[in-house]
Amino acid sequence: MSGSKTKEVRKSLQEKAVECQENGYLLTAKKIGTGAFSKVYLGYATPDKICQNYRLAKDLRSKNHSMVAIKIISIHEAPPEYSRKFLPREIYALNATYKHPSVIQLYDMFRSPKRVYLVLELASQGDLLEHVNAVSRAKGSPGLNEEEARGLFKQIVSAVTHCHRNHIVHRDLKCENILLDAQGYVKLTDFGFANNYTDKSVLMNTFCGSVAYTAPEILLAQTYNGEQADLWSLGVILYAMVTGKLPYHERHPRKLVQLMRKDLPFNQPVSPGCQDLIRKLLQWKPSARLGLSQICIHHWMAPARSSVFHTLRTSRSDITDKNRVQEKKGSQGSWSLSWQATGARQGTLWMGCQSIAGHTNRHVLYTLTPKPVLPEAN
Repeated sequence: MSGSKTKEVRKSLQEKAVECQENGYLLTAKKIGTGAFSKVYLGYATPDKICQNYRLAKDLRSKNHSMVAIKIISIHEAPPEYSRKFLPREIYALNATYKHPSVIQLYDMFRSPKRVYLVLELASQGDLLEHVNAVSRAKGSPGLNEEEARGLFKQIVSAVTHCHRNHIVHRDLKCENILLDAQGYVKLTDFGFANNYTDKSVLMNTFCGSVAYTAPEILLAQTYNGEQADLWSLGVILYAMVTGKLPYHERHPRKLVQLMRKDLPFNQPVSPGCQDLIRKLLQWKPSARLGLSQICIHHWMAPARSSVFHTLRTSRSDITDKNRVQEKKGSQGSWSLSWQATGARQGTLWMGCQSIAGHTNRHVLYTLTPKPVLPEAN
């Protein structure tokens, strides 16, 4: 980099740091991401800012740090269509999907005459592609083991389900847009191509996304259902996780579409159940793709879904004699059993599940009631 260019970059960074400080944030020179029209830097929220901002206060205090990711978009470098169309959609999507443990959180935003700043949750462990490559190198063979892939894929599916329930389609699902936080848990990010919808019957026509993850109907420039296009991308992501490679090695869209019509190759050992799920997502006909609710109950997903219940086996006599709580912690979070007595030999068995992200759910597992006494026949 030439001396004049270095001075220009330094001056620009100083301007950004001043603008951040005026809005309650300390910007560092550490760049943690780069987009077409944006750069992402590590930053810190000041104590005063944390006190003033509910989202910051709620999230950062539980994390015991003040670090944030500050995405800076240059208004002058971006084309007018991006500032007018895609940036507002990204901000809308981040607000609409707020409060999900597997979706990156938008804490704050502000702007200057030259730039727009998005203050985002920090996911410090890089993206899923980097993780898959690192694990592949460490174990000497491509791809994650299926147990780890299953756990991560469940979180990804949960994040996408949350988006769709809030009428947001992502349209750029790929390994690079799935970040991992300090504990190694999923954070779906980069909603730059996201769109909101209210009527599922209305088809979309914008060509967007990364070619290797893009559904064939989009590559063929057809109108498409955004939710079904996201399902295709999920299939590519799962394939990449368990094999360490993309399913189709072709950059030219037309040739890529021709490959998609052929039988899906599995050059790495993948279990029949996992192959079945991937094939049911990578269906040529959009309406034939497995839906999100069907993914969750697919038999390959069952081990991760039922492992907690498997460890909960206990005899009724262990829990019905008095109020009692049993607890267990594991790699997926923690669970607790509690018996709430409502009378002699009657009550309710509750299970409380807390994920490592702190998300808590309480479920009734069993209700014990006295056997009703039927009146004698006259």
